[in-house]
Amino acid sequence: MHTNQSGRHCTHSWLTRLNYFALILALCSLFLGKAYALKTDFVQHAPPNCDIQLKSIQATKVQHPSNQKNWVDVQLPDFWENRWKGYSGAVWYRIQWTQHCQPQDTLAINISGINMAGEVYLNDKQIWKDQSLVEPLSRSWNSPRYWVLPASNFHQGKNTLVIKVIGIATQSPGLGLVQIGSPSTIVQQHHKSVFQQRTIHFINLIMTMMLGLIGFLIWLLRRKDTTFAWFTLSSILWSLFISGTLITETFVFNSTMQYLKFNMALLLAYNISFAIFTWRFAAKKYKKTEYSLWIISLLLTLVLVFSPLAKLQLILFILFILAMGLFVLNCMYYQWIAFKSKQVDVRILALAMLGYIAIVCHDIYKIITHDVNGFMATPIGGVLMTLALSLILGWRIAQNITKIETFNEQLEIKIDIVKLELEHSLDNKHQLEIENMRLQERLNLAHDLHDGLGGSLVRSMALVDKSEHFDKQNFMSILKLLRNDLRQIIDSGSSVGAKIPETPILWGAPLRHRYIQFFEEMDIQSTWHFPAQWAAKPTALECLTLARVTEEALTNIVKHSRATTVEVSLCNIDNILILKIEDNGVGFDPSTVQTGLHVGLHSMQIRVNRIGGGIRIVSRAGYTLIEVAVAQADQTSS
Repeated sequence: MHTNQSGRHCTHSWLTRLNYFALILALCSLFLGKAYALKTDFVQHAPPNCDIQLKSIQATKVQHPSNQKNWVDVQLPDFWENRWKGYSGAVWYRIQWTQHCQPQDTLAINISGINMAGEVYLNDKQIWKDQSLVEPLSRSWNSPRYWVLPASNFHQGKNTLVIKVIGIATQSPGLGLVQIGSPSTIVQQHHKSVFQQRTIHFINLIMTMMLGLIGFLIWLLRRKDTTFAWFTLSSILWSLFISGTLITETFVFNSTMQYLKFNMALLLAYNISFAIFTWRFAAKKYKKTEYSLWIISLLLTLVLVFSPLAKLQLILFILFILAMGLFVLNCMYYQWIAFKSKQVDVRILALAMLGYIAIVCHDIYKIITHDVNGFMATPIGGVLMTLALSLILGWRIAQNITKIETFNEQLEIKIDIVKLELEHSLDNKHQLEIENMRLQERLNLAHDLHDGLGGSLVRSMALVDKSEHFDKQNFMSILKLLRNDLRQIIDSGSSVGAKIPETPILWGAPLRHRYIQFFEEMDIQSTWHFPAQWAAKPTALECLTLARVTEEALTNIVKHSRATTVEVSLCNIDNILILKIEDNGVGFDPSTVQTGLHVGLHSMQIRVNRIGGGIRIVSRAGYTLIEVAVAQADQTSS
């Protein structure tokens, strides 16, 4: 049995990517009036001892087959458009044969396709009927059918198979191949026909839907890239369009013509969206061309919708040629795009589209040479695109993985470099901090020497200058005083483990002892006021700072003030430790402290600022006040 080629019988509703160019045969038969007949064996492996002889295959467009007039001989598959131009309606086909078989023999009858709907009678007995023989017609054009019938349905001798076909002129109406033979052979070849005419279309539909879903997910993750948005749109349009090869009933449209127009509009939209997808895939934008294609498609669709029935056939033919031409031209132009591009994925897609061109050439050759026995190559078009996109996505995934791995390697190298730079920076910072600490310690030591030992030297110099008789004992006393001051500087200067005096009196005792004797010798009356307990115990650094400030202030009084009274007090008001040093000397200009002219006073400010305190200096002739305030934590001394 020859493979069924009914996929070529429909000019428009069968316009799928799987059978684009198989439809050329039907178009040629419509517009050139050239009919293609297939000489095939009517009998397919009849049972043993069963003699079947085909007598005639005839057709007529009379209302009932009982009318013996106007029967004409035909060959199957038959397109009555070749014979009755523009005729829509019912045509009866009559197949007569003789057979002499055993009573137990069972036979099967196979019909490759009925375009568009019909019913079947064997020896005046109906064996099958389409669900709808009026608009909207059932669609049996791509549905092979077979019946396994017992011997009682057949006559010994003459048998007649009558098939009523209801078709539409624009749809290449007619009857496909009819065979009779043993059930096993008929069923086996029926399965082959189903695979070629339906299963492979269904596989293509599933592949298209899956790829469309993948494209949609990719677009969701990369909304700015519209490449796969166009691919998703073309997949949706193609899925709707290819469904026309599988459905047998139209539930939405009231007529076959409406469905036909809808399918043609889908075909136009699909070809444009697919072309834009291929351009976007190669990073190309032809905005004027794209807008022009959509506008032309919209205008052609409007023409199609409102076209009269008399012109519909021509309009459908033109639209089909335009859609095919756009598809083929885009496939050819894309080879040039791929040639200029260095992207591997673009060239993979170009190879797939080149495969489409090869399929076109192959099937056109088969049609021109009337070689309809072999398998048409168009059904593998969808599989080819699926394979190409799978390779493209796989290649892109591999490229992305390679980029990620390369990025990780570069990132690790950069991290190592940054770590080395950070270690070097931290080491430099550490060395700078050490150097800064050394400088700070030196500065602190300089301040301590100036405030402590310097003050002692000033006192000693004043004593030597005032004394008329300076003996050995006085000299040794001065040296011991200097030694004790130096030891105090070393022991308590800025050492971490310095002890905090238990009471303010103990804190001020060394200062009072050191200066009170000196004040007496210089006829300076001094007053000292210290509380019995700390309200809030200060830190060691605060104690040292207040002591150094007191030493510097008292030393300045001795050196410069010519004062006769001095008052030193320490108190705590609202957790603020306040040190006051007052005298009745000649005074000075406090503004010169900020300019750095008074080194000692400037040193006081630095020390007080270091512990977060504040210093206030008030000075005029006859009165000078140096006040230091240090905020303390709210705690009770132990």
